[in-house]
Amino acid sequence: MRDPSSPPPKSVVVALFAVAAAAVLGAGALTAVAVTGSGPDRAAVVESDDRPSPTPPTTTERPAGPPLCLVGSWESAEERSMVRFYTDNDPILFTGSGRRYEFRPDGTGTERQDNVVLTGSYQGNELRIVANGTNEFRWTATDRQLTYVARTATTMTYTMFDQRGLIATQPLEPEPALNEVDDYTCEGTRAVESNASGYRARWVRTDGSGVYG
Repeated sequence: MRDPSSPPPKSVVVALFAVAAAAVLGAGALTAVAVTGSGPDRAAVVESDDRPSPTPPTTTERPAGPPLCLVGSWESAEERSMVRFYTDNDPILFTGSGRRYEFRPDGTGTERQDNVVLTGSYQGNELRIVANGTNEFRWTATDRQLTYVARTATTMTYTMFDQRGLIATQPLEPEPALNEVDDYTCEGTRAVESNASGYRARWVRTDGSGVYG
């Protein structure tokens, strides 16, 4: 998931969420058929002209659940983000790994970063972004697109370094109307997520909350 698009001076816009994958298993609507009315009274003789008309079956449809291939725990094996590290310069490519996600079937999720480091380069100098904290979010998905509906709570903080040392610390804020839409593919234990801003992540499944799909 991406950070807010208007960072303060000397700060960054970091991809906040990003999960992963190759051909998703879509969960289709399940249809249950219930037949109303009791069966014939075997103890009584019913004349043919007096038999009641059959009651039409009632069909109920459950709403489609989230794609099972996404449900579960993931860790980024590789991710790339175009980050506006300096507000007066073009975005810079940053790479890293180690971000962890949990996607739950009820449409909630958690992102965790423990000293996750993204690195980039500017005029021959190394740049670093160090992330720590958690994000609680809500999500939905089709078989091709993953939507981060809201960031409901967060303790996430990004710390930025260049050749001079520490230059800024940026805490994240909840965003109830996030509505970030990313493309993804998912198959088994592998997933890939990307978006038009230049974000791309390759994910591997972990056993933190079970294995699905």
